[in-house]
Amino acid sequence: MAELKMAPFDAANIPGPKMGRVTAPVVLGKMIKRAKRPLLICGSEISEDGMIDKAIEIGKKGIPIVATGNAINSFMEKGYTDNVKYFSLHELTNCMRDPEWKGLDGNGNYDTAIYLGTLYYYASGLMSALKNFAPHVTVLSIDRYYHPNAVMTFGDIWRKPEDYQKMLDEVIAQI
Repeated sequence: MAELKMAPFDAANIPGPKMGRVTAPVVLGKMIKRAKRPLLICGSEISEDGMIDKAIEIGKKGIPIVATGNAINSFMEKGYTDNVKYFSLHELTNCMRDPEWKGLDGNGNYDTAIYLGTLYYYASGLMSALKNFAPHVTVLSIDRYYHPNAVMTFGDIWRKPEDYQKMLDEVIAQI
């Protein structure tokens, strides 16, 4: 398994004293399973490194998926639209900050936001907004990069796609 370092992928991304913990995939999977209302947020990089297949596996376990940007195309190409909704990432983050928001299904806000395949610099700012202005939402990252604004995250694993796939498999096995 690759060494997981706890340093932002972007050297300028230093969010302050409260930074995300590099966490084992098994623990991240258990956190997702324990969440009452998790939401998988998939970005435009979802088609890389087989992430789309892993996202679909997560969706088949009952976790709702939001496809942002052009990610919806990847889900449509795979023929999986059962548990996927399209939403703007900025608007989704803004809605999630409101504890009274009814969610995409009308059943209330989500307690856990799980990021996968979102552009690093884009996700970082939005995770920061949730971290600082939405204490009711736990932010997790199962992306290839260490995200200091998530509560729990993988370390930088972007150089080793095969290790990343194994880590995603471990997360999925726990859900």
